[in-house]
Amino acid sequence: MKLDSHQRELGNVEGRTALVTGASSGMGAAIAQMLVSKGARVHAVARREEELKVVGGQYVESGQFVPHSVDVADRDAVQALLDDLAENDPIDTLVIAAGRNINPRTFGDVEFDAWDDLIDVNLNGAFYFLRGALPQLRENAGDAVLISSVAALWPDHSGAAYQASKAGMIGLARGAARDEHAQGVRITSILPGVVNTPILDRRPSPPPQEMRRWFIQPEDVAQATLAAITIPGRTTVSEITLTATRLQSIGNTQQATPVLPEGLE
Repeated sequence: MKLDSHQRELGNVEGRTALVTGASSGMGAAIAQMLVSKGARVHAVARREEELKVVGGQYVESGQFVPHSVDVADRDAVQALLDDLAENDPIDTLVIAAGRNINPRTFGDVEFDAWDDLIDVNLNGAFYFLRGALPQLRENAGDAVLISSVAALWPDHSGAAYQASKAGMIGLARGAARDEHAQGVRITSILPGVVNTPILDRRPSPPPQEMRRWFIQPEDVAQATLAAITIPGRTTVSEITLTATRLQSIGNTQQATPVLPEGLE
């Protein structure tokens, strides 16, 4: 059933059915929790089902939050899940938030197998879900959101492999949107700067805890996602770039610890 005008009210996702990848932690978890708390049914995807159940909390028992243990890089498993949903609970919203990085990540140290694994999760996984869900998104005039990164557009310490995978996601979203907009499918890329998620702890030099309160928080990315998928249907939010106000601007990251004025903490 195509989304009606009531379901295109800004901030309103009541009655919608979403699939969110990478939903066991970080941005994916925040997005899934926001959607389910606002009345959507959420099919939550990650490898670790027990962690998904923790994220879903009380909504798991009610059936409003449905965990699925799936490796996003497993094309057959992804398609099997999407085929099942198409028959039993078609989605109108797809959020691709699954992602990873590797160590070592300096270009001359990147291992070939690590590159393949990174591309499988970040880029191939995004393609499998977006392409596989396309019939449902067309049928429902639905929305897809791909969580990319500002690293796709400006080089930083995240490494060339990660940056290439996230740039590929932008290219995928732009190309798919060109082909599918006339079908009513809206596709948005969100490009966050530094976000306070557990993946920070796997950096070669993790940022200090006292700075992380100034980073973008996962719930900020969730709010951007909500705006993109609920703006009136005549408009598509093609891309959103988010930066940490006191730490980053496009093309620049402040290295020194900032002093925040009162009210911005």
